[in-house]
Amino acid sequence: MVHEIQMKMKRITFILLCLILRIVTITAQNDYLVTTPQQKSNSMSEEEQFIESNFPLQLLCKWTPGLKFMFIPDGNELFIPIFNSYEIEKEVDSNKLKHKIFEFQGTEEKEKETYVGINYSTRFIFNCEGKKYYSEFKNLRLNDICEQNPRANISGLVYLPDVDKARELLIGKVVYTHITSARIDDSNSYSGYKTVQIAENEKVTITNIGVGSKAYPVKIVFEDTKGNSYYVEVALSRTNSGMDKADFQADKKTKYFPNAFSFNNQNALTLENLKNKYIGMSVYPKQTMSTKCNMKVEGNTTALEVRLLRYTPLQIKDISVELPKTVAMLTLEDANGSIYETKVDLKYDIITKNENYIEDIFAFGNIRKQYPYITEENWKLIAQGKIKEGMTTDECRLALGNPIQIEFKQDTRFESWLYARKILEFESGTLLRYK
Repeated sequence: MVHEIQMKMKRITFILLCLILRIVTITAQNDYLVTTPQQKSNSMSEEEQFIESNFPLQLLCKWTPGLKFMFIPDGNELFIPIFNSYEIEKEVDSNKLKHKIFEFQGTEEKEKETYVGINYSTRFIFNCEGKKYYSEFKNLRLNDICEQNPRANISGLVYLPDVDKARELLIGKVVYTHITSARIDDSNSYSGYKTVQIAENEKVTITNIGVGSKAYPVKIVFEDTKGNSYYVEVALSRTNSGMDKADFQADKKTKYFPNAFSFNNQNALTLENLKNKYIGMSVYPKQTMSTKCNMKVEGNTTALEVRLLRYTPLQIKDISVELPKTVAMLTLEDANGSIYETKVDLKYDIITKNENYIEDIFAFGNIRKQYPYITEENWKLIAQGKIKEGMTTDECRLALGNPIQIEFKQDTRFESWLYARKILEFESGTLLRYK
């Protein structure tokens, strides 16, 4: 009896040692199998993070039993049998299975002896209304299918978990459109719908979600603030779509949910960015300009048209713009607290060469700090393009711009600046005379 127990203990010990060695071997092998970490969420938009977290891509070769699909064959798929009956192994007319729900059961591998050797094929098995069907990949084993074609898919199958999850998370949610066209159902059209134009960045509410197509399985019905209803079909996880993220370009770009809708008002975000960029900036006019000045007269604020001298130090106090337009109203304040308003264009148009481009009108920075030695009296003259004897070369250049030509005398203390209608003579950088 004792001998039998000892023998059993030895067998158990031997088995445990074998298991430990196996685990160590696998771990050692796995040290060579490395992967890159998942993309960090802070490099994605909120909409992309939403998709990443809730709608993971399910590759064909990694489908698990229980996944549900609706069979919606399109175009030629209606005339080409996609499924076979599992019992009798014969093709089934696709029209008879249209709009039926298929539940994935698993895969099985079939072997067939041929004159060149064994031929393998893989069957994807589904249950539909109590009957079993399969779609077959011939001449391929399961692992070979996705290795040879990562986008492998089964025609006509629309992935329903995307629809179910979207219903759970999106119905009733307020979003903003990135699209400029949508569809409305139209029984008088051969396609069953009509395409209409809608406003971009429009505030809408998602009211219903249904099934779309294989490539774009989620049909999103939404309503604008005026009560008009529209729909679009979009991709979420891209499961069984045969599409990669890079495929959503050109006319397909807005077929991917993150490109079709935003959870935030992009105009508000853009305006906030503009405010963060410009408010508080020091600027000065490059040329004397006409603008409105808000002045208090007998207790009332009145907007008066005034001439704002160039080089006047200003600070941007506010900016308002009706996006997506680029013309903005700037509110500016001078050193005395006077408030000015002027319109500028934030974007330069190379074709129209718009005259009110912000960087043509204003220079950024406080020019007075660059030349702290220039007196207020001289700044007033400089702003008007005037000079006087005793000014420095910097002051003259600010007032008149760069000369056409500079002539140096034999005595390098002396130089002459030539302008179209003036000649300035300097000694050691100080204006002696001009004519």
